[in-house]
Order: sequence, then C-alpha cells, then structure tokens
Amino acid sequence: MNAFDPTSVLSQSEPSPLTVNLERPPHIPAKPLTEAALCDWIASSVPGERIQYHQGLLLLDRSEASSSYPSRERQRIHSVAKRAWHACELGLVHLVSQRVEPFVFRYIAERARMTPDASQARKQLLTPAH
Repeated sequence: MNAFDPTSVLSQSEPSPLTVNLERPPHIPAKPLTEAALCDWIASSVPGERIQYHQGLLLLDRSEASSSYPSRERQRIHSVAKRAWHACELGLVHLVSQRVEPFVFRYIAERARMTPDASQARKQLLTPAH
C-alpha cells in the first residue's frame, strides 16, 4: 500500500475517484449558454452534475484583439465565464477543462457538494461577478 496513492486503498471492484467523473459526460446545451441559464442550472442541479459552458480557448475567444467572434458573442462568452468563475469562488461549482485538440478545450462546471439549497444558491449568484 502506498500512502501517497489514493487508488491503492480501493478494491478492484470500486471505481477510482480520479476517473469516475471522466466517465460521466457533461450536459452540452443545444443553444449557446447564457449567464442566466448558467445560474438557473447551478441552482437546480445536484452535486456531481456537469455542464459544458464553452468549447474553444477562453483566453483567445474573450479577447477583443484575437477573437474571431463578433462583439456580442464575445461578450456572452466573457459574461458566462465570469459567472462560472464567481460560482466557483462561492463554492457552488468546480471548474474543469478538458483538452479536445491543440488550442481547443471543453470548459465544464461541475456542481459542488455541500452547497446551499436552490434559493440560497440563486441569492449568492445575484451578487455581481467581478
């Protein structure tokens, strides 16, 4: 048994906690996610549920200088990313990125455990994201 390897204490029949979330695909909205839709999802989701809030490279896609997106779409991407970060700071979600190919990532929010109920989550999300 290795004290530094958390998988060494699991039986062979138990899934590894390091890979369990990789098997569960995130929800991918049919339409581009808005800030309000992300807040609604956070308030109504249960711990462990995941949603993809962007695919691309946020650093480039949000930038006025380097983005190929029109201004309005760039602003939507930016506001959703800011709100996801704010929710992470509040402990409502964990943010994860998965590499799809060079310079393309899936940005995923996973509902955190031990968080307030839906009404409290909505109240916390109403505070301005910085």
